[in-house]
Amino acid sequence: MADAAADPYAVLGVPPAASDEDLRRAYRELVKRHHPDHNGGSPESASRFERIQSAYALITQRRAHDGGAAADIDDRLAAIERELAAQRAAASAGVGADPKRGPQSAAPRRPTPEELGHYTTDDSLAKIIDDAADQLAARLRAGGASGRAARRLSDFLGRRE
Repeated sequence: MADAAADPYAVLGVPPAASDEDLRRAYRELVKRHHPDHNGGSPESASRFERIQSAYALITQRRAHDGGAAADIDDRLAAIERELAAQRAAASAGVGADPKRGPQSAAPRRPTPEELGHYTTDDSLAKIIDDAADQLAARLRAGGASGRAARRLSDFLGRRE
């Protein structure tokens, strides 16, 4: 443990300037290699494993206390804010505009009821059927069908001509 307190970076084999990802990678590799369960319960392996655990905990605590993790989060937030600002600027300038939808906006466009398959009409079902029957009767007459066919259709639908 004194080894980890003296130089935890040396225990993990990484430089003090190592990124969090490099630090985590080195820690995981060492833990896999020196875990007591993988080494038959060797006391030497258990001691080395404890030093690795202590060194990693010390480094992560120091980084969190020094603001290393906070600075990393701040950098990521700043990058996201820059990306959003660029998207807003592109949308207001019409860059990436879809000819059907117009310029892209920050909020996605909601589909219309017609696009969703919802149709409204002022006609009732009975009026729609009557109109269809009238069109069919007109086609029958125009096609040279006897007046009898048109009358039968009218009788079927309950109408008189």
